[in-house]
Amino acid sequence: MIVCDKIITEAGTNNKTIISTFNNINAKAVPCIHPRIAVFVALTNTTGEKQIELVLKKDDRNIVKLGGKANFPDQNHVVELIFNLRNCVFPEQGRYSFEVYADSEYIFERRFNVVIAK
Repeated sequence: MIVCDKIITEAGTNNKTIISTFNNINAKAVPCIHPRIAVFVALTNTTGEKQIELVLKKDDRNIVKLGGKANFPDQNHVVELIFNLRNCVFPEQGRYSFEVYADSEYIFERRFNVVIAK
């Protein structure tokens, strides 16, 4: 999983260009609004149709939940997903995470921080 500002998918090849990755969001104050976040997720090692969810969390609170169905024809098939979040509100500083679920089963997470810039 990669968290960044923007992901460009090339027409024809379907190759991805990932623009400006980050580990922290620097805010002047909280709550803050981040205008654009893109999350790239690559999944494999399963079969059949799965309901995939990306959940932005602060501690045990869900901030945003996005999702959709993905089809895995065989265990070697890689599904690449792009989730775009616009004007995402971060209510306080601290650690946040993007968690990925397949059919409600936790798969993995990516942590990052919202910090007050000095």
